[in-house]
Amino acid sequence: MAKKRKTRQEKIILQLKRELAKKTQVPASISTKSKPSQEAISQPPKIKAKQARAQEKSDISISSFNPKLIRHDLIKTLILSLVVISLELMLYLALR
Repeated sequence: MAKKRKTRQEKIILQLKRELAKKTQVPASISTKSKPSQEAISQPPKIKAKQARAQEKSDISISSFNPKLIRHDLIKTLILSLVVISLELMLYLALR
């Protein structure tokens, strides 16, 4: 998957936060524990949306499709099969 790029606005906000943190910095001896920065905090993946889509797809049955489309696919398959079989027969007779 492609890496999500930061927008210009997000970059400016992060830069301003860093500058503010430098100005209001407390001596290191007083505050030994620091919270992770905004960049270090990762957001949990959104799995619920994918699960909902999977359930929606499983609810679709064959009877909900248009019969004309199924007929069209079957006719196309029949024509292609006949073309391949006739080519094989022609090659067999030609190379015999």
